[in-house]
Amino acid sequence: MYSMSRARWFGVAVAVASLASASAGAQPQPAPTNAGPGRITCRSATSCELDVGSPASLKYKVDPSGLPAADKDRLTKQCTAKAAPCVATVTGTESTAGVKAASIKFYN
Repeated sequence: MYSMSRARWFGVAVAVASLASASAGAQPQPAPTNAGPGRITCRSATSCELDVGSPASLKYKVDPSGLPAADKDRLTKQCTAKAAPCVATVTGTESTAGVKAASIKFYN
């Protein structure tokens, strides 16, 4: 009788541990976000800023590392502080550092 009770408790403990590990492993995925349209300027290949509004009432830091090569190249060469302003909407995932861009739509 003692061993049967111990086996039952062991089974309950294993079930609780497996449920806890399953719920701990499921991390929520960041929601996709759209930022813009607004003026985007890049200081380097990894540092861009999207200003929405005139004067800028919202500012987003944009990480262009996830963009296709052509879009990333356009950002770093044509959308600088010294060049003509670029107007765009950025789609990606929001993080604590800003928006990690997955796609970008240029309006000019």
